[in-house]
Amino acid sequence: MMPNLQPNQNLHLTARSYLIDFFVTNTAPSVNQIELREILLFLNNLITFDEMNLRKEEIMLDE
Repeated sequence: MMPNLQPNQNLHLTARSYLIDFFVTNTAPSVNQIELREILLFLNNLITFDEMNLRKEEIMLDE
């Protein structure tokens, strides 16, 4: 069984950094840039949603 670990508070920043790196390094002419932007925006929104849920949980635990 895994121990109860605190989530890495910088994980969301790290994930966003990887998204930016991925976008910057995929400049080949065969890559559909518009589709890539839409996918990265979707992933960024998922990261933001998860981050908001974690903060809500922290607030609820503090009360």
